[in-house]
Amino acid sequence: MSSIKPLLEPSDCDIEKATNLIALNNKLKSFISKITLRKILLKIHLYISLWLGAFLVIAGITGSILVYDHALDELLNAESMLIEHPGNQSKSIADLITSANLLSPIKDAPSHIQLPASSDEALIIRYQVPAEGNHKGHNHHFYELMMNQYTGEVMGQRDQFSSLMALVLRLHVNLFADETGQLIMGITSLLTLLLIMTGIYIWWPKLKHLKAAFIIKRNASPTRFNFDLHKTVGIYTALILFSVSLSGVHFNMPYIFRPIVNYFSPVDSMRAAIVSEKVMDVSISTETAINIAEQTFPGINVQRVSFPANKTGVYVVMGKQVDEMSDKGTTLLWIDQYSGKVLKVKDPHQLSAGNAFLNIQLPLHNGEILGEPGRILVLIAGFAPLLLMITGVTHWLKKRRSKRLHDARFKTL
Repeated sequence: MSSIKPLLEPSDCDIEKATNLIALNNKLKSFISKITLRKILLKIHLYISLWLGAFLVIAGITGSILVYDHALDELLNAESMLIEHPGNQSKSIADLITSANLLSPIKDAPSHIQLPASSDEALIIRYQVPAEGNHKGHNHHFYELMMNQYTGEVMGQRDQFSSLMALVLRLHVNLFADETGQLIMGITSLLTLLLIMTGIYIWWPKLKHLKAAFIIKRNASPTRFNFDLHKTVGIYTALILFSVSLSGVHFNMPYIFRPIVNYFSPVDSMRAAIVSEKVMDVSISTETAINIAEQTFPGINVQRVSFPANKTGVYVVMGKQVDEMSDKGTTLLWIDQYSGKVLKVKDPHQLSAGNAFLNIQLPLHNGEILGEPGRILVLIAGFAPLLLMITGVTHWLKKRRSKRLHDARFKTL
């Protein structure tokens, strides 16, 4: 009787496929078992650093310079911004504007004046440069004249948009690339928050190694020194860089930042059109508008006055109250140009939680929230991204080279 061959007997091909499938499954299980949260976050930390490290370095260094932007501007332009022999009596603002109008290449009325912070500083009159200029319609493009408020002399004039500090600011904010650059720097700020959080998780030591995590080991090898330098600089500057990056998201991506804040506490945009109640023949003087602000907020240091843009416009007076944390005051008054009535105020002491949080973003960004020590900390921390980039890339390249050598030796076995 002839033997009957089983109908379902597997072929050699089927056996080989099954063997390969089992091997692949085992490799996959082995790979998954080796994946840890730390390794995932380490990869995220690495790739963010490699992709955006250069932008973060630019933001850090320029941010350090901008901490003392006004002082540096005065130092570099002392002849036109500082008065050697201050007088006792200032001329009227109307007279100063008349003198400035004669020399200004912009024939429209001035946009606003910047009042001197001290007796030896010049008063600055700024004119909005028309949108048809080469600046492509930037809202903050001004031509300015520095005035000796005691003599009425024009000490200097310049296109403020092209000044050194303005160039540093534009590099810091948008890489000279307008909206595209602003988006890039906004994304950089946003991902820097993730970079810092992943860095803290990776750094987090066991209790017995806590002390070592905060110091650089003595007499360490160059590799260990580089690693210790990276982790210590990172952890000591983490909080400062986090607050600076958070405020950077606010400035570069307000369309993301503000709605999130508004979700937790209503945010008043403060941008609703405010107009004088009734057009009259005579407007109040700039000095009167300043006096009204000083009466409304006793002790306020008025810093800037924006002039009415048209017959229905208003004076906008900006100043710093005694206990405000920012040198650039955030108190605002909208004043009827005819009656002198205060139509609206922004008092940093009377803001909603959401508006108050937005209001402290600049002091967070430049360190003013902690006074002079805070400024110094932000200035120092601004150079941390450069050092972190150098040490981080050095560590990554060394590990990459070691892995290649290990793989090459393994293949020869």
